[in-house]
Amino acid sequence: MLRHRKSVLTAAALIATTTLLTACQGGGSGGDKANTSSSSSSEAKAMSGSDNKASGSDEEQADGNAGNKSDGKKVTGTWFGTVSYLAPGKYTVSDLKDTKQQFFTSTDTDIQGAGKICGDAAGQTATPCSEDELEAAARDGVSATVKLKNGIAVSVIEDHSSNDDGKTSGLWTGKLAYLAPNKYSVVNDEGQRAFLTSTETVINGAGLICGDREEIKQCTEDELEAAAKKSIDVVVKVDHGIAVTIDENHN
Repeated sequence: MLRHRKSVLTAAALIATTTLLTACQGGGSGGDKANTSSSSSSEAKAMSGSDNKASGSDEEQADGNAGNKSDGKKVTGTWFGTVSYLAPGKYTVSDLKDTKQQFFTSTDTDIQGAGKICGDAAGQTATPCSEDELEAAARDGVSATVKLKNGIAVSVIEDHSSNDDGKTSGLWTGKLAYLAPNKYSVVNDEGQRAFLTSTETVINGAGLICGDREEIKQCTEDELEAAAKKSIDVVVKVDHGIAVTIDENHN
């Protein structure tokens, strides 16, 4: 009986130990599953957060690029004033009110001087100049008419006027005034200069004489006459008293 009781107790102890071990193993397994699930969830959140951050960085970069992108339009037209040097190939033209318009030059820019950029002030015609000569003159400021297309100078022509047998020649800027059919004058601080137009006179409008500010268009004599009665600002190139070109002055 004693031996039998010991055997029963031993068997019971073994069963209890086995059950306890099984329970511990089961609990450990559940804990491992929970920990694994928790780790996976944390990693997913971390990855998701990283992806969102990366996406946000892309958006911020796109916004930054969009902010740096210029939405300004490249200017086209004619300006008269003081040409000043900014950097190689980059200048400004400013009027008496110091309103400045930036522009660039190119290898195709027609640069003409009349004593300051290059050439002789006593000469009857302008002299072709180099970029270096323009840069040197522009460092001190030089009065000129600048014709731009898409922000690049088509021509930079130094202001010049002279008398030739009583018939004036030169490049003038001021208020356009109507005198009679085919006869006009330019009025500025220096006074009034009269000139004539002909069938060969090129009249360029950009919203005032004709056309719009987006594109320069050639205008008719009738359109010029109507605009002159409104006293608009123009730049006129005159040769022996006859206008070669008449451009709106965008200053």
